[in-house]
Amino acid sequence: GLEISKFCFVSDEDSTQYLKSHGVKLFLSADRTDVCNALQRGVSAALVFQQEVQAPRTPLRVVFDGDAVLFSDETDQVFREHGLEGAVQYERKMEAVPMGEGPLKAFAMHLGKIRKKFSQEKSPIRIYLVTARSGRDMGIRAIKTLREWGLAIDEAFFMDGAPKGPILAQIQPHIFFDDGLHNIHGARDVGVPSAWVP
Repeated sequence: GLEISKFCFVSDEDSTQYLKSHGVKLFLSADRTDVCNALQRGVSAALVFQQEVQAPRTPLRVVFDGDAVLFSDETDQVFREHGLEGAVQYERKMEAVPMGEGPLKAFAMHLGKIRKKFSQEKSPIRIYLVTARSGRDMGIRAIKTLREWGLAIDEAFFMDGAPKGPILAQIQPHIFFDDGLHNIHGARDVGVPSAWVP
C-alpha cells in the first residue's frame, strides 16, 4: 500500500551518489559494494538477504543491534584490543559519556520521530534493541545514550553474549539489523528477515 512516486534510473556506476540529495533515510540492497558506498556517504544502509517475511503485518517491528549498528564501534575496538575485562572497564569509565553514532542511528531517529506522533498503545511502529552487551556491566551506558538522543525504545534485550535467534523468534520483527554475520545467520535460521551492516 505504499505510494511510490519518485524513480531514478541510473547506469552501472555508483548510484549511491544520489541518495543524500533525494533525502533517503535507509538504503537496503543485495549488493555489498552499494551498501558500503552508501555508508561511506553517511546514509543508513544494510545488506539484505532474500528471505520470506513471516512476521504479522502490524505493527512494524524493527530490531537494531547496539555496537557498530545503532552505536559506534568504539567499545568493540576496545574489546578486540583489551578483551572483555578491558571493555567492561572502559564502559564503566565512560558511563556518563554518550556513545558515538552508529551507521543506522539516523534511520532509528527517523523511525522514533514518526513513532512519537502516536500514543504508545496506538503506535504502528515498535523499536527494539537486541545487543550482546550485558545489562549489568555494559547496559547502563547504552540506556543513557538512548535517553540522551531522545530515542524511545519499546523493548531492550541485553543478551550477555547469548545467541539472539531465540529472542528474535519471539519478537517476530519485520527486519533485524546487525553487524555480525553469525547473528544474521542465527536470525535467518529462525525465519527472521535480516540485514547486515558491514
